[in-house]
Amino acid sequence: MVVNIYDTANDLSRQLVETQEYQALKKALGELKADSEAFDSFKKFQQMQANAQQKQMQGQQPSEDEVKAIQTLAKEVSGKKAVQNLMNQERQIDQMLQQLNKTITGPIQELYSDIMPKPDENK
Repeated sequence: MVVNIYDTANDLSRQLVETQEYQALKKALGELKADSEAFDSFKKFQQMQANAQQKQMQGQQPSEDEVKAIQTLAKEVSGKKAVQNLMNQERQIDQMLQQLNKTITGPIQELYSDIMPKPDENK
C-alpha cells in the first residue's frame, strides 16, 4: 500500500480553515483591519520587528534607538483591543497546532521511546 502523506496534509489544510479556531482568527484579523489606526500601528510594528530580525540574521544588532522604538510601539499596539483579541485567537490556534504536531509526531516519539530516558529516570 502506497501512502501519499501529502494528500493527507492537504486534506488537513482544507479542514483547518473550517475549525472554530481558524474562523475566530479570521474574524479577529478582520476586526483589526476594520480599525485603521490599530491596523496601521500593527503593520508598522510587524515591519519594525521583521527589520530587526533581518539585521540579527545578518549578524548585526539593532541600535538602541531601534529597540526602544519597537518596545514603545509594542506597548502601544498591545494596548489596543483589536490586537489583544487577535493575539488571543493566535494563541488558541497555536495550541491546536501544537496538539496536532504532537499527534502527528507520536509514532516517531514511540519509535525512540525504548532508548529515551523517562522523565523521572534523570534524577
